[in-house]
Amino acid sequence: MILDQLTLHDFGVYRGEQTFRLTPQGPGKPIILIGARNGGGKTTFLEGLQLAFFGRLSQGFRGGVAYDEYLRRTINRAASPKDGAAIEVKFRRVLDGREQAFRIRRTWSVQNAGVRESFEVFVDGAHDRVLTAQWAEYVEEMLPPRIAPLFFFDGEKIEQFADLGGSGEIVGTAVSALLGLDIVERLQTDLDVFERRKAATHASISEQQALKAVADAAEAAQARLDIEQTALASAKRHRDRQILLLERARTNFKTQGGDLFQARQEILAEDVELTGALGAVNRSLRAWAGELAPLMLVEDLLGEVAAQAERESQADTAKAVLDHLAKRDRQVMQKLKAARANGVMLHEIGAYLDDDRKKIAAQATTHRYLDMPRPARAQLETVIDQGLPAAHEVCQALIVDLDSLTARKDDVDRRAAAIPAPETIAPLVAAVEAETNALQQAEAQVELAQKTVEDAKRILAAARAAYKDTMERQVQSTLQAEDAQRMLEHSARVRETLARFKAEVIGHHVHRIEALVLEALSRLLRKEDLVTAVTIDPVTFAIRLSGGGWDALPFEQLSAGERQLFAIALLWALAQASGQTAPTVIDTPLGRLDSGHRQRLVDGYFPHAGHQVILLSTDEEIDARHYARLEPFISHSMTVEFDPAQRSSRVREGYDFVRAEEVA
Repeated sequence: MILDQLTLHDFGVYRGEQTFRLTPQGPGKPIILIGARNGGGKTTFLEGLQLAFFGRLSQGFRGGVAYDEYLRRTINRAASPKDGAAIEVKFRRVLDGREQAFRIRRTWSVQNAGVRESFEVFVDGAHDRVLTAQWAEYVEEMLPPRIAPLFFFDGEKIEQFADLGGSGEIVGTAVSALLGLDIVERLQTDLDVFERRKAATHASISEQQALKAVADAAEAAQARLDIEQTALASAKRHRDRQILLLERARTNFKTQGGDLFQARQEILAEDVELTGALGAVNRSLRAWAGELAPLMLVEDLLGEVAAQAERESQADTAKAVLDHLAKRDRQVMQKLKAARANGVMLHEIGAYLDDDRKKIAAQATTHRYLDMPRPARAQLETVIDQGLPAAHEVCQALIVDLDSLTARKDDVDRRAAAIPAPETIAPLVAAVEAETNALQQAEAQVELAQKTVEDAKRILAAARAAYKDTMERQVQSTLQAEDAQRMLEHSARVRETLARFKAEVIGHHVHRIEALVLEALSRLLRKEDLVTAVTIDPVTFAIRLSGGGWDALPFEQLSAGERQLFAIALLWALAQASGQTAPTVIDTPLGRLDSGHRQRLVDGYFPHAGHQVILLSTDEEIDARHYARLEPFISHSMTVEFDPAQRSSRVREGYDFVRAEEVA
């Protein structure tokens, strides 16, 4: 199996849609490196991956919280619970020699105080309804949830596997899941039931009476359980009805203006604010009305006045110039005559000068009625060029503000008018409170009924155990019929054969796991002679280490780092023994290890842990030195950046915790 892409939408610290590109880019480069600081979203990545595949069967993250409540808590705080969250995984898997592309999508949201979850499977781009309905069985065959911790794990939390006594539990679980021993155990149980039934038909009267007594006790316990389960169902129906009644009370409260009543202080405050803003805008408009605003009504007339004043100014200038030009022209003609210019030249020059004086004289004849002084004319030009445009701009903005504020004020007035009186809303508030209290009582009744059902189940289990014990005591003493004896003997031999088969199969695979664990330890441990042999008890699966001068190496002789390397070696060996081609995903891969042990993992484990290895590292784990050693095996890298202001993480390409010059 190859993971191609993980997309998280409003999940945990990831706001919006964030996509991780996970496809290895080439042979010999199995590692996808993802960097993030503590709290940035590394564990959320691992959590989302398991939740997408296993749903309510995912392990290690819920911490005893009910599944629906766990889903509710995983929705990003900035997102609406009604919009919910989503996880999508794209992966490929080879089936019957043909590669198929899968896309699984799990979504959930909060609807009417409950959590609604949806799950879909797409194969080669098409929605597969059958596989969607049977996903639990399919994933059990592809990657059983019980052995998922062999492939998806947190490096800081695997020390529990390093306890030589406690590690037997994970070995036993893994061996049972890998070999399908649950089928053998179920067959042994079925044979045991068969033997008890056969024995019961030939038991003595006293034995039959004893058997009937424990059977009656079991039937009574079953009857009590049925009654308590019926009571629980009734309590749940009552609770569901109270939920409906509370919703109706809330709807009635809202329909009658309850929301407006609750927001009345905000509405009244907004009304005061808008009244003040309108007053300020009106005062500004009145101020402009006392200054330049009225002149905007006669702007064209002011332009004509300015033009007339300019013409009169030009006429004054022309009169002042005309006398000077007449005197100058006479002097010019005299000079020309004294220079004995010919007559034609004198005539043409004289005509030109006369014509020029006539043009200027025409300007001087402008009709005058303003006689505006120069300062007044300058002031008028300032008003036209600067004052009126500014007045236009400011007044237009004030009018826009006035329209907007007026519309908002009208809306606030309408809402204020719709606020119901306290005496009208009081019964509705009381109704909501009453239904809320009734719902709390109904939920308490459901919780009590659930506890009672659990008690009844325990009593029934005890009664059935007593029945089983009574039956087992009678097996040998009640065999009277030869046929029954023969069947019982055959059954016993079959059970013995199954037990030997189970022991042989376990022994064979345990020896293989021993060899794989020892091989992994030899790669990872710095002290080559620290562990020279690994032995696993085929019954209890307890692990014993030998070496370093010890026949049975005491667990306390291992350092904290060596215990963690032992746990990693154990997981690595079990993953190899499983035969599963699943990716390996490791959160905080180098946590709590010294530099020497880190180097052993970097060189001996990460490049060889699987065909696809996803490392979720902090900035203090895979530094420049470790990155340089891993770089030949790294397909690509990403960094998860947490924004404290937005309280959200986002994904981008590249590993930000190492600079290029550091690697070089």
